[in-house]
Amino acid sequence: MTYPSDVVPGPPRIALEIPEGWEQVWTPETLVAVREAGVTDHFAPNAVVRFFQRVGTFGPDDIEREMREYAGRQRDGEVGPVKSQTIEGREWIGIDVAFVDEQAGTIAQLHWFTAQQQNDVVDVLQATASFAASRKESDYPVLDALVDSIRVNP
Repeated sequence: MTYPSDVVPGPPRIALEIPEGWEQVWTPETLVAVREAGVTDHFAPNAVVRFFQRVGTFGPDDIEREMREYAGRQRDGEVGPVKSQTIEGREWIGIDVAFVDEQAGTIAQLHWFTAQQQNDVVDVLQATASFAASRKESDYPVLDALVDSIRVNP
């Protein structure tokens, strides 16, 4: 027996394009974590990609419920509407979240999920991009493009 295997295939390969001046960093429980390098005067915009599995289904209703629960655990948490997009034939379901952090102020997050059935489980990739809400005009387009660049099994 080996891992990965046909029974337990493990996470898929992913690739993404990071902006100039960004760096890969290590963050627990993530496949990939990147952030703008050298930021010291404000909350550093960043993005992570996580992998998890679920038994049964995992769709827009599950995502909205889980993101509402997540926002509910945050100070002044808010959740936007569920949205979707297709990137290279793969459906991604998204939802924006905002909350207040004691040190950083209001943090905005873009959460995007894509899922694929593997045997009896659903493999889920979750991309989360975070930035200071006060920097939306400059950081949102950069992070939106970064998330859009994610390729699964390139």
